[in-house]
Amino acid sequence: MEILKKNGYGIGRMSVKNSDNNYNYIVWCTGSLECAVIDPIDADVLLYFARSEALTVKYIINTHTHPDHIVGNRAILKVTKAKILAHKKGQKYVSSRSVAVDDGSVIDIGKQKIRVIHTPGHCSEHISLILGEHIFVGDTLFLAGCGNTKCGGNVDELYETIAIKLRTLPENLIILPGHDYSEKNLRFSLSIEPRNEATRLKLEEVKSFYSRGMEPMPTTIGEEKRYNPFFRFDLVELIEELKNRKPSLVTDPRAIFKELREMRNNWN
Repeated sequence: MEILKKNGYGIGRMSVKNSDNNYNYIVWCTGSLECAVIDPIDADVLLYFARSEALTVKYIINTHTHPDHIVGNRAILKVTKAKILAHKKGQKYVSSRSVAVDDGSVIDIGKQKIRVIHTPGHCSEHISLILGEHIFVGDTLFLAGCGNTKCGGNVDELYETIAIKLRTLPENLIILPGHDYSEKNLRFSLSIEPRNEATRLKLEEVKSFYSRGMEPMPTTIGEEKRYNPFFRFDLVELIEELKNRKPSLVTDPRAIFKELREMRNNWN
């Protein structure tokens, strides 16, 4: 468990073993010691950490309802009085006793406030969570990548979420995704923009972390604008690269984004 403490709140990030490179998160108010777990898989580790830090689990927050983001809910409910929070479109998939949140909802954890943003695209019920200087984005956004739309998603909604809601957030906001696909995403990014030095350097950095048995450092909204093609879909240099490969490509930003998503779907 990697621990970060900021002004009045703490964050624990855990890479889950035997998973699709999932992350589990626990966040807490350092004053009240109330906490929430986000997208739990390994309930035992999360509960052990909560007990060791004398934290009270107030909420389970599911960014979306795909199985690998809700599988730990039941085990946590068995031993705590936590409430499940999920978008209203996903409530029926998590629990009839869950509480609905939506765009603009505010979740109180002690003196800390978590702001909810509805970020559909990967799936219709997806939400992201802003706490202080951090944003928990589930499977909507990754280092140098974004979520796919293969399981109930919609690429037009994903485009609007990223273009209108996420890319316009403060550039110093730190991104905490639901999975680590960093190396593969960066290799794809480099295949799209082979002359992008920022991408090459980031790939070297990520490989260095892996070689030392460490997780890559979280990135920011501003950093993603340097090498994430799904943030760069309207830049001339990226569009020119795609047009060289597919001269018939329409250069409307939405069309470019959708082409990138389709390319990533088929890329190995």
